[in-house]
Amino acid sequence: MNLNPRLKSIAEFLDGDHHFVIPSYQRGYRWEERQIRDLLNDIYEFQDDIRKKKGDKSGEFYCIQPIVVLKRLDGKWELIDGQQRLTTILILLASLKSALKVLKLPTTFFTLEYETREKELLSSKAFLEQITSVFQTDKTNIDFYHMSNAFLSIEAWKEENDINVGDFCNTLLKVDFNGDWDAANNVRFIWYELDPNGDEANIAFTKYNQGKIDLTNSELIKAVFYLSSGTESEREKRSYQLKIGYEWDEIENALRGKELWNFLNPDKFYESHIEFIFELIATKYLHKTNLKINKSIDKLWSFYVFNDLITRNTNLDDSRFNNTRDFLWDEVKTYYRTFVEWCTSNVFYHTIGFLRQIEKNIEVIKSLSEENSKSNFIKKLKIIIQKHFNEVDFEQIGYEYDKKKAKEILLLFNVITTMNSRYSRFPFFRYKEEKWSLEHIHAQQSQELKNDKQRKSLLEEQKKYYSNNRRNDAVKLKIIDSLLCSEAMDVEVFDALQDEIFVEFSDSTAVHSLKNLALLNVPNNSSLNNNIFPIKRDLIKMLDSKGSFIPICTKNVFLKYYSQTVQQSVKWDKQDMIFYISEMKNTLSTYLIIKENEYTGI
Repeated sequence: MNLNPRLKSIAEFLDGDHHFVIPSYQRGYRWEERQIRDLLNDIYEFQDDIRKKKGDKSGEFYCIQPIVVLKRLDGKWELIDGQQRLTTILILLASLKSALKVLKLPTTFFTLEYETREKELLSSKAFLEQITSVFQTDKTNIDFYHMSNAFLSIEAWKEENDINVGDFCNTLLKVDFNGDWDAANNVRFIWYELDPNGDEANIAFTKYNQGKIDLTNSELIKAVFYLSSGTESEREKRSYQLKIGYEWDEIENALRGKELWNFLNPDKFYESHIEFIFELIATKYLHKTNLKINKSIDKLWSFYVFNDLITRNTNLDDSRFNNTRDFLWDEVKTYYRTFVEWCTSNVFYHTIGFLRQIEKNIEVIKSLSEENSKSNFIKKLKIIIQKHFNEVDFEQIGYEYDKKKAKEILLLFNVITTMNSRYSRFPFFRYKEEKWSLEHIHAQQSQELKNDKQRKSLLEEQKKYYSNNRRNDAVKLKIIDSLLCSEAMDVEVFDALQDEIFVEFSDSTAVHSLKNLALLNVPNNSSLNNNIFPIKRDLIKMLDSKGSFIPICTKNVFLKYYSQTVQQSVKWDKQDMIFYISEMKNTLSTYLIIKENEYTGI
């Protein structure tokens, strides 16, 4: 690779002829105060070392890390790497401008423009040229925020360290008496100039950015798309980049929508959401490369796949496109359009959304959608669900046995019920964010309460219920009051009372069965804790009225929507359980292979 490395003094950039462009595929300015102070302290230490040598003319210099550039047809330098360092140096020079004038040192600085900001009301170039007028953090956009903070940090550093700005300016820009840059004790960059007649810019960008923590897969892949221009003219290249940039932003912004994103991706974190699509495509075409990749170790693996395919212009068996770059970008858009179509379809949204929650491979699902008609595709989705559960015996699933399956079946019950309603959509983002768990419709027995504080909390709820409902339970109320007033609670009396209360409101023989379970988010579940059915029902109604999200089937259960003959509303009995499980089976009959058992009691 012809990068033509050499050392270049900062003073060489101050000839009014160095105009740098940071392309839109690059990240904006993001240096924090710590990084800025580290650079300033390093230069200051170099200055101190030279001072101590008292006239030693050995030509020592302080070397800033590399910048990689490409000379464009318009005469500007495209900055492939090093924008953070170069931007910081420009802001530093601006803060020293008054002193430079006094010292008769150059004050015509190089210019920098970030392409992503050039169409705004105030461009990045203009902002940097007037940065000395900044007195507080500028919050117009994220780049200006960091640039203004950088300027303020430099000003604070100079004051805190009582910097002799004249000496500091000389250290930055000094030349020897013959005007020889190389002999001077000054500050220089390692300057890598990409040969415009040699390798493509994306290769240089790749080599100097692989493995960096501050660059993500999406940023690196964007660079590959932007820079692999082939034989395109400068005008065609810019037009293509604008088109890609617009479409990229549209996809990224849409994927950031809660409904679409959590429907597609239940758990994995991506800094840029478009990386989700890149990983799927990279997996699909990995076999077309010679790369040996360990996905669990190498965070940039999807970038390596795209870079390999595009730079080698690998044939991916599609004659519609002139090159691999255009084919792969079309793939990205195809994936995106497919996902949007799924999300807008009531049936696809709910069935595929459920499959993603139970971690079914989305690439397999997408392949099925391409190979089948819509009606057959739906059938195939149902078969995937059936195979996931195998034959389901509702009598053998519960809180203490096959808890995971119990939760998944209740999730499916809520998802399909919501789908069948046709007037609402299941909120997968709530299911993810609120960490739903299994809730007993009628509570477990209270032996799990470990201390008097927990027991008294339960008793207070029960006292309130018996008092408000004017039940003829004077004996129970007397025992409750006695236990609440006692300093050390008699646990045996408490347990005996709870046994009596629990028998009154439910048959506890099926307490851990699927017939007595519903889904609820963790905070609301905690608030219901060990309460009996009527207290839980009232709390559910109260939470619902205050805007808490209650899953549709959970709400139906506590309102006894599934019970065909409601003779009482305060007890969750055997008949209610039979109706509940019957509704569950009917709703899921085409999604599960159900083992039928004759009821021999609950």
